[in-house]
Amino acid sequence: MRTSGGSLVLWARHGENEANLTRRFSHRRLDLDLTARGRAQAQQLAAGLACRLSAAPGSPALFSSPLRRAQQTAQIVAARLGAEPEVLDGLREVDVGDLDGRGDVEAWQVYESVRDDWRHARHERRFPGGEDWQELCARLRGSLREIAAATRGNAAVVVAHGANLRAALPGLAHVPDPGSDLGTGQFADLQVTATARGARIRLRSWPAGTT
Repeated sequence: MRTSGGSLVLWARHGENEANLTRRFSHRRLDLDLTARGRAQAQQLAAGLACRLSAAPGSPALFSSPLRRAQQTAQIVAARLGAEPEVLDGLREVDVGDLDGRGDVEAWQVYESVRDDWRHARHERRFPGGEDWQELCARLRGSLREIAAATRGNAAVVVAHGANLRAALPGLAHVPDPGSDLGTGQFADLQVTATARGARIRLRSWPAGTT
């Protein structure tokens, strides 16, 4: 499916995994499997993506975060779409640094404090031992540019995470915070054009009603 001036990129959040149940942060150190519910969500996601892409000629390109929950979801999506997923390290979840693997109250307080600073344009704040907002935006912009350049105007599906995209959207697409997270197994609709200096990104739709 070609879009005027860029590639259609459907950014999907993985299905539920065990870290969602225990509310533990997972960037690199902690990497857990999908739950049974998460696998069912991945099947539903695959059907929804196939419906959205039904007018596209051939198979779309498929990209995945390297984390297990994303790759397991991507494999289920791949079986429906007929596309082999390519893993991009830049699609990882937000680098929370020293919070990785934790799920205690103090860790969540630090996380919410950093995210609140980012939402109020205090972008120099970073996660202890992790990344700041500018680094997150640069990482995701680079990955989206790579995807748009590879697809050359055709459709792509990204199976990754929700918090990273939501946090970076104001910098990537120059839009306000969407106000809700991507639910597990949901997807957002982007238009991405590779440029000489990076990527031009437009948010076309964001599912409502999840936090």
